[in-house]
This record gives sequence, C-alpha cells and structure tokens, in this order.
Amino acid sequence: MSKLTITPYGGLGEIGMNCLLIETDKSAILIDCGLMFSELDHFGVEFVIPNFSHLLRKKDKIKAIIATHGHEDHIGAISFAVKAGLRAPIYASHFTSLMVRERLREVGMHEEISIKVFNSGGPVQLGDFTVTPASVNHSIIDSMALFIDTPAGKIVHTGDFKLDASPFFGDVFEWDMFKKAGDEGVFLLLSDSTNVEREDHHLLDTNIAQRLEELFVKAQGLIVVSLFSSNVGRMANIFKIAKKLGRKIALSGRSMEQNVRLAHERGAINLDSSLMIPIDDVHRYDRNRVVVLSTGCQGEPRSALNRMAHGEHADVTLGEGDLVIMSSSQIPGNEVAISRLINQLFTSGADVLYDAIEDVHTSGHATRPELKKMIEMVRPKYFIPVHGEYRHLVHHARLAAETGVAESNIAVIKNGEITEIGSKVGIKIIDKLEELRILVSGRDGTEVTRDLLRDRRKLAETGVVFCMMVREKDSGKILTKPELMLKGVVSESFESWMMDEAMRIVHEQIGEYKKGLKRGFIDPEFGENLRIEIRRFFDRNTGKKPIVVPVLLDV
Repeated sequence: MSKLTITPYGGLGEIGMNCLLIETDKSAILIDCGLMFSELDHFGVEFVIPNFSHLLRKKDKIKAIIATHGHEDHIGAISFAVKAGLRAPIYASHFTSLMVRERLREVGMHEEISIKVFNSGGPVQLGDFTVTPASVNHSIIDSMALFIDTPAGKIVHTGDFKLDASPFFGDVFEWDMFKKAGDEGVFLLLSDSTNVEREDHHLLDTNIAQRLEELFVKAQGLIVVSLFSSNVGRMANIFKIAKKLGRKIALSGRSMEQNVRLAHERGAINLDSSLMIPIDDVHRYDRNRVVVLSTGCQGEPRSALNRMAHGEHADVTLGEGDLVIMSSSQIPGNEVAISRLINQLFTSGADVLYDAIEDVHTSGHATRPELKKMIEMVRPKYFIPVHGEYRHLVHHARLAAETGVAESNIAVIKNGEITEIGSKVGIKIIDKLEELRILVSGRDGTEVTRDLLRDRRKLAETGVVFCMMVREKDSGKILTKPELMLKGVVSESFESWMMDEAMRIVHEQIGEYKKGLKRGFIDPEFGENLRIEIRRFFDRNTGKKPIVVPVLLDV
C-alpha cells in the first residue's frame, strides 16, 4: 500500500490558523487555510498567517484548497495564499463559499480563483484523492467533515464539530456516513480536540433558543446581543424571536452587516423590511422595541460593543433597564479583555448575561463523551488529534488509546512536523519545517518583519528622542539651534529637566564638532556620536535606552 504525508502549517498546538496539507507522491490537497488574530495588535500586528513559501514549492501538486467551514481560523488566510501565488481551486459548502468569495473580493482576487460549491454526500475527484463532504453540526452553518479516499486508505477529517440532533438551522449530523465509513474501514482519523477536557454534554441549540426567548420576554429595555457574526443559526433564532415579540432589529459592526447579508443570500435569514432598522434610527423607537446585534463579544478594543460599554458608540447608549447578552464562548487568550468588557458594561447600568452565569451560549465543539463516540463510530487504524492547544492534543490521544486505538498508531504532532503514515512505515515524524508563520498588519498582507516588530517593541518600552539641526552642506557649519523632541521617554513632570540636561550633552557634542571645523575637518561621525551620548545620558538617568534619532538636515 502507498504512504501519505501530512504537514500541519497551523492549528496543532494552538487555537487558530488551521492549515493542513495531505499529499501522495503525485497529488496534494490543502484542508483549510486560516488565520489567527494577533495578541500583538497594539504593535500594529492584526493577523498571524501561515508562511506560504513551502506550500508554493508544491503549488503545481496541490489540486484544491478545501474549506471545512467559514470561520476565520479556517478560511481567513485564503486571500493571502492567493496573493502569494497559490492558484488551486477552492471547494466549500454554500455559505462557506460566500464567505470565501467576500474575502477574495476584499483584495480584488475574486475573479482569479474558481470557487466550487460541493454538497454533503457528493464526491469530488482531486488527483489521487476522492473527497466526499458530510454535514456536521458546529457554531456556523454548512460545516463539513471530509471523507477522503486515498491510495493508502480512507481518511476521515471531522472538521470542527459537535453532536446535536436538533440544530436550529442547517443540516443534521450525517451519522450514517460516519458509521458506514467505520464499517468499511478507516485508515486515519483526524479529529477536533478543542473541548476534550470537558466531561459534560453541551446544551442543544434548541435549549439556547428557548432560553433566549424567555429572556427577551422579560426584558424591559433595549436588548443588545453580542455574538460571533458568523453564528448564523443563532442570528436566525434571534430574528425569529424578535419578529414574534414585535421588536425591531438593528445591526452594529461591519462583519455583522456583511454576514447577515450573506446569510440572506444563502436563504438562512429573511431580511424582512418591517423588521430591520438602520442602527442610526435606534433612538427613534421605544427602547423596549429594539434588539441590537453587535460585534465585539471577544472584548476587541475597537468593536461596537466596546464602544457601547464606554459610552462612545454614535448610535447606542446603554443605561438602567437595558440587557446585554453575550452569546459566545471565550477564545483562549481573550479572557482578560472579555472580563474588562463585562465589568465596563455593568458600569453603564445595564444588566449583563454571559455563559458563566446563564445558558445563553453552547459551544460548537464536541466534548469528551462526543469525541469518544466519534472514535467508536469510525474505529480508525491510525489517529492524529487536530485543532487544539498542545494539552488538548495529548488528552485526545490518550482518549483514543482508551477507546481501542493502538498507542503505536497514535501521533501527537505539532505545526511544521512532516509526518508519514503507511502500513509499512507506520506513523512517524520525518522532518520539521521552520518559520511557519508571518505577522501581517491588515487584509492587504503587509508583513511585519521581526526587525520591524523589534523596533516597535523598543519604541513602546523606551520611547524615542529626536535631535534636529540644520547644517550648511559644503562647510558643515551648523546654521540653527538644536532642537530636542521626546516621545514616551519620561513623564511630563520630569520632561523639562531632562530636556535641559540632555540639551547640555548636545551642546558639548556640538562644541567638539566645531573644534574639528576650525581645523577644516567635518566629522562624519558627528550624528552617531550625538546618538550614543544622548542614549547614555537617558540610560544613566532613567535606566532605559530610548531610540535616539539625530536629524541633520544639510542645505
């Protein structure tokens, strides 16, 4: 039998940036191509994306990019990949294809790439691979698992999933396809690991829908619901409740407006003109007749909900009697920002409900009992846990062993670890890729290099000092008095003294420079000497070495 090679470029050992290459000797497919929202936003780094240099060396071999669903950590880097030179067709479900189209449209590449819609149960031939999507439940509609027939055997890639027999909107979980695959024999299972630490069964979507309606009925003032703008099923639920109770709906946040429009195009939401109102018309209605759907559930500093919390939103002001419902889970790493946001929302006078105290959200990821059921249904020969932080992968691997998979056939692999799988070779890591990620400052893909990030960190930590003066180009004579400008170096109370003392250092250096001029020598190191001495001065007096920029304008 043949062997397969699997290379994860993201998503293994972290939450986000899912990107996995599966290849034979002749063909390859890329499953998902996501981004990760950066923790370095305050340094101008908005996204982390895969480094596509290795993939581009295989671009002629890659037959397709297959998107399992429309979350940013699965499709958000596709536009960057296309701009980098990857030209494989993209296969996705209906709603996911609309979201991919919008990402490509944002960078003017939507006409460059073929986006093909595939449906549950419909096989697609891609070189050595036959890929058949299957509907699964998740926190976004049209999510798919993948059944991949390869020369080595059948692979099952679960995508992000949970087991929910009654989703509010969308197709039900394709149980029969998983059971059939298990009966026929599965070579490899790649399974979502996110919630492996949770022993409980999650709430069903119908439970959440019922609780939201109860809360809406009791609410006396304005209702603000903050959720992931991709959670179309939840939004459809809220639209239905609002219409039933005679409340209007307003949208706040660009991604919210975009995804509601796409959901309408998909047929998941009916944009009833009698129901929808512009966000800037909220003040025209009684507060107890309006529901605002808002972005910002993760505490993003520039989001609509954050501006409401701080009283800075142009159209929505919160107060006593209003209700804010945060219908989302916390992405790991966002806990502090979300906690601050909740505290700030309470100071506005509104009541705030979130999943720690109220049943207003259910996760889109399978818990441990559901993950065990998946392994029992599929009964794979080999198992690789995917989608999760490293501890999640380890716990999931142990669960697979407890459920009957031979330990020698289980591999916990991390991003960049190239892994071979085959009946003769078993499962083993054969190589490791380095430099797997790129930091970018926006959707245009502007890279923030290590050197640039280092300089930004330095500026943030120590500040900058500019020393400016004008010289006569030919003679080197200084024509103006020197000027100093400090930014982020010391507090205002010390700045005046620091400026005077630093200026004394500058004049000492100018004095030395003028001695050379009298001898007919223009010191080429004058600017560098200024930089060093000014930096030493601040180091002695503040304990920090700011960036010093001498500006010598020759005229």
